[in-house]
Amino acid sequence: MKFAANNMTESERRELTAYINRRKFILLILSLFCVYLLINVISIRVRLYKQKQQLNLIMEQIEIAQKENDELRHMLSGTEAEYIERIAREKLGYAAVDERVYEDITGID
Repeated sequence: MKFAANNMTESERRELTAYINRRKFILLILSLFCVYLLINVISIRVRLYKQKQQLNLIMEQIEIAQKENDELRHMLSGTEAEYIERIAREKLGYAAVDERVYEDITGID
């Protein structure tokens, strides 16, 4: 193809214009595709971030439930009399008849 505008025939100018228009169209399509991919990547990243937050929340709930289960298993271990005694001591603050109970008032565990 000749690019000197003065020496071009009408058919050559039409051919050059069509070629340039095809190139512009292809460039436009590629640009739109890149924008589409970028939007999809951002959308996937946002969804992934939200799902990670949801997973962390669920993991915390599982950890709390496991601690509660361990507490309940600990309470249920032993005989019925031991269980009743443990509940009376821990929850109700009872003590045996000749028993002295000391409380830690320092606040240190």
